Amino acid sequence: MVRRHRSKKVLIVDDDRKMAECLADMIEIFDVDYSTAENGEEAIDLLNNDSFHLVIADSRMPKISGFTLLKYVKQNHPDTRVAIVSTRNSEMTQSLAVRDKADFYLPRPFKTKDLESILDKIG
Repeated sequence: MVRRHRSKKVLIVDDDRKMAECLADMIEIFDVDYSTAENGEEAIDLLNNDSFHLVIADSRMPKISGFTLLKYVKQNHPDTRVAIVSTRNSEMTQSLAVRDKADFYLPRPFKTKDLESILDKIG
């Protein structure tokens, strides 16, 4: 059974358009309202003009990385939870996510049930 999360709003941030679309497709299964940003700068603009329950950000992006965006969110939008996504499921990447206080870490490839688990845990 799929739980509905319509009251939640998610910001997907990924410079890879296909990956962002894939994440959006997965999120839609749970009837979640979402926005997308192609980079950290665009994400900051969206965050400053709207509120989100969750930001899902790629760890590696040009200009503003997911880790830099994570720090920005924690300082400026402390009620917003952050999930860092990484294709490099390494101890170093995971330890950076923990160090920078990411709420969730999603190593690729991940499954729809991994996203559902995160959506169940956010406000």
